Amino acid sequence: MTALERLGGSGTYSDIYAEVAKLRPNLPRTWKDVVRRVVEDRSSDSAGFKHHEDLFFSVQGLGRGVWGLRSAVTETPAAVDLRIDLLVGNLVPVRAKQLTYRVLRDTPLAREVKLLHRDRCQLCGEALWVSPSQTYSEAHHIIPLGGKHNGPDIASNIIVLCPNHHALCDYGAIRLDRASIRPAAGHYISDESLAYHNDRIAGAVA
Repeated sequence: MTALERLGGSGTYSDIYAEVAKLRPNLPRTWKDVVRRVVEDRSSDSAGFKHHEDLFFSVQGLGRGVWGLRSAVTETPAAVDLRIDLLVGNLVPVRAKQLTYRVLRDTPLAREVKLLHRDRCQLCGEALWVSPSQTYSEAHHIIPLGGKHNGPDIASNIIVLCPNHHALCDYGAIRLDRASIRPAAGHYISDESLAYHNDRIAGAVA
């Protein structure tokens, strides 16, 4: 757990091993097997989950060797133009009448994928700092979830973007080229999602 905290919340097994070796210089011969067993025993994403504390997640399943710390996945900060109703605990618009042009879906899976990218846009590489200690990004479902598209809420259909690139993708103003997309260990975008965006979304009138 400490090793993943030092890595920023997620990492490959190689990254985790390197941190563990720094933390504990005198390790037994089978220590890497022990690390793997501890991670998989304490992750509900693993077939070996022991139903103790569910500490770790694997965004795209076992076999990829990339793990994240559930406690490092944080809520996306709410904008200040929303008023918090403390009595009911809901976010309430300041004005009664409003038009919604774009919908930001902040699902638990989206937060996990954003952690893998450290909130850096996969197109421009920028992370938006909203405070001295917190960054912000948006998770875009490449095949949209709603309406006629009915896209899947899976990691391979998500791309992490800054607000500018998210708006451009929502309005079909840009195409998505895999060669221009910044990767992160543990997150792979499907060819199907990219093809759908380029064929059905890019160039379409919003």
